[in-house]
Amino acid sequence: MKDFNVGIIQLLATGDKNKNLKTMEEYVSRAKKEGADVVCLPEMWNCPYQNSYFTKFAEEDFGETYKKMSQVAKENGVYLIGGSIPIKSGDKIYNRSYVFDKSGNEIYRYSKINLFDIEDYKESDTISAGKSLGVFETEYGIFGLAICFDLRFPELFQSFRDFGAEVIFVPSTFMKKTGERHFHLLNQARAVDTQCYIVSPAIARDHELSKNAYAHSLCIAPGGEIEVDLGEEKNLAVVKLENEKIKREREKLPLEVSRQNRKF
Repeated sequence: MKDFNVGIIQLLATGDKNKNLKTMEEYVSRAKKEGADVVCLPEMWNCPYQNSYFTKFAEEDFGETYKKMSQVAKENGVYLIGGSIPIKSGDKIYNRSYVFDKSGNEIYRYSKINLFDIEDYKESDTISAGKSLGVFETEYGIFGLAICFDLRFPELFQSFRDFGAEVIFVPSTFMKKTGERHFHLLNQARAVDTQCYIVSPAIARDHELSKNAYAHSLCIAPGGEIEVDLGEEKNLAVVKLENEKIKREREKLPLEVSRQNRKF
């Protein structure tokens, strides 16, 4: 991997889509001015994380939000990992992330595989699960992309490591109750498991539509150290990700050698 600066953006997902788009544009521009080469948005940043809004705000592929992200990536000359947005395809809606290069061209997309279905809430009431995953390559290195609830499935992250990933982006919207217990824990565990940087931008907390959001966007180093925690408010950070930290962690703890030496 080549050293680069990543912009981590924590936005409010209001009930006004146009306002959300304008705020995204402003914050990506700010991240660029602070030196970001790659910028990542949160999960469902253009849409409050509620089933009713997924249906109301869902767009067709290549719709308004897609075009705005492409434009913003090109205007700022950054790779933009577009968090996720609700996308209609036929009679289904997907929780989908798009990645754009510095010229605004789409280079990768991922639809969330593991849906947030728990005791009191089911994302699957409106969202359909994706069926594939992979990595994408940039001039800075090989990156993985997961979304929120995927953090609870370590085998998914091992696949990213097997594919050569050095940084894994995880746009998220953890709820306050589970976030307090598990968000830091899961991000740190996946970093230690894979010896990758884990970058997890999250939705900011407000007192209206996102009052239950945990927020606390994170950047975790390959050894599990917390490099950034953005707290609860709308915010951004630009962090330098260093190849040497990945290299040293993998030299100190050669996990892949042990995997190759297994006899079972």
